[in-house]
Amino acid sequence: MAILLMLLSSAAFTTMAAMVKGLDGAIPIAELILLRCLIPLPFFVYIIKRKGVPLLVQAKGLILLRSLAGAAAMACFYYALTNMPIADCVFLGRSQPFFLALLAPILIGEKAPKAAWGAIGAGLVGVFFIMKPGLAAWPIAAWASLSGAGLAALAHISVRQLNRTDQPLVIVFNFFLLTALMAVAWSVVVENDLVVPQGQQWLLIVGIGVFASLGQFLMTCAYRYDKAPVVAASSYASIILSVIYGYWFWGEMPQPLAWVGALLILAGGLILIWSRRGRGEKL
Repeated sequence: MAILLMLLSSAAFTTMAAMVKGLDGAIPIAELILLRCLIPLPFFVYIIKRKGVPLLVQAKGLILLRSLAGAAAMACFYYALTNMPIADCVFLGRSQPFFLALLAPILIGEKAPKAAWGAIGAGLVGVFFIMKPGLAAWPIAAWASLSGAGLAALAHISVRQLNRTDQPLVIVFNFFLLTALMAVAWSVVVENDLVVPQGQQWLLIVGIGVFASLGQFLMTCAYRYDKAPVVAASSYASIILSVIYGYWFWGEMPQPLAWVGALLILAGGLILIWSRRGRGEKL
């Protein structure tokens, strides 16, 4: 179940990434983060109230850490998307399971099973092949994407811990609320600039909010069912969709080495899924 949820989450996040790239930097990053988080808030309030559960999580410090890391990861990722091809950006972002596998044993005592390490290893070799030419072409954006991957790993570990005390809907609502407040502070203190979206930009922004919410909810649910490194490794599926989006909308074709890398990453994901089936677990 965890792997299936993460595959769907990855598809939602990749679709959101394509919409962010479609804005082409027309909306400041802080404002975009703010709008992304504000749009779904009324929906979450309505659903949570209907369920009769508290609006606020129990682990206040942990949700603050999750929100800080998540907001910083978003900022890095949005910058990278605006300044490099979407496939290359997503490829670098898939280094996240490596950071997660390193941090999880230290922070929450979860060791990655051997199959997950195999998937992560294959994925990292694949990322090397993909980004060997890319790091020279977009150095700042590439480092931003890698930094976002590390921050996202920290955020995902926090989600894993939050699932022990709170429901996914409440966790996502609190994350969006805190991140929106951080984005307001960032807009006022740092950017001090507000751009009013026009026409099609509103459609893209609404789509970003919808797919971001769906991705966050599915990801949060996924971490309830399996260990953090295993779930993160299954997010490699986003690579295929990012290549399709990049070619279809922007004519971006990955270089020959990228295809070798993509095959390695896909192989790692298949190894992981097969190992879970072998243990009789539901996907």
